Amino acid sequence: MRNRMEDFYEALDCCYTQGSRDEVERLLLEYRKEAEGDGADAEMLIAVCNELGGFYRGEGRYAQSLAAFAQARAAAAETLGEDCVQYATILNNMAGTQRLMCQYEEAIALFRQALAIYEQQGETESCAYASLLNNLSLAYRETRQLAPAIDCLERACALIERYPRCTQELAVTYNNLTALYEAAGDKKRAMQSLNCALQQFEKCADEENVHYAAGLNSLAGFLYTEGEYERAIQLYRRSGQYTKRFFGENIEYAITCRNMCWAYQQLGRQKDADAALQKAYEVFERLLGSEHERTRAAADDLRRLRANLA
Repeated sequence: MRNRMEDFYEALDCCYTQGSRDEVERLLLEYRKEAEGDGADAEMLIAVCNELGGFYRGEGRYAQSLAAFAQARAAAAETLGEDCVQYATILNNMAGTQRLMCQYEEAIALFRQALAIYEQQGETESCAYASLLNNLSLAYRETRQLAPAIDCLERACALIERYPRCTQELAVTYNNLTALYEAAGDKKRAMQSLNCALQQFEKCADEENVHYAAGLNSLAGFLYTEGEYERAIQLYRRSGQYTKRFFGENIEYAITCRNMCWAYQQLGRQKDADAALQKAYEVFERLLGSEHERTRAAADDLRRLRANLA
């Protein structure tokens, strides 16, 4: 027999799939009002407020996101206590919003509090714990605390590697670790992490490779800074193929083409550079218009490139 919680998640999934963003918000607010009303349902209220906080965060409405998570936190503290995994999950969600609001100290404190709860509950082997380490690493990275950021990701990698189905999560974690090692000046470990990221991305199923393009782009950027232009071009090319496959010739596709142009120029392959930059210009012009700064910058670069060719 179905319960009210199952009905809620089914309705929400359907609304996300078929409805507008306004309809999703309306549905969430209706369920919250019902959970707050006569015969209040604390479990439902916690679930709805968590979803509402995530929705508002995705919309960039951070103050409302934080308020929704705070309501979930208060309900969880009253009914479940402050030492359970569900309460830690809410803290993680709140911290994620605070990080986006650049409230880094508050975010780090909440992430660490959530980690402590997982550790107290003996939940340090779970994917959720690894995800929390990833989130804390981002906050450390954004405050230039590279050593603790690297430590968090290394611990996350060690956990995720135990789960063979989490190839995408492992690839993204190695990708982030590459950037951290590079920022810390550890080129050797950065390259090792880069190769691990590529190996994991290659294992992902096609439907998961929607995230592959962004990973390849950042890895190609690292190779470019290391002077490995040919290898960078290969990654940029594959990144462009995946971007075009999943999203069409969008802004990210144009940026990838532009980046590929610089790598071609470093190798003296001027005609290839011209073709890549021409494609970037065409996409920028179609999507942003001829007067947009990116379009105009691409046009100026194209003129200079062709003047050198002439």
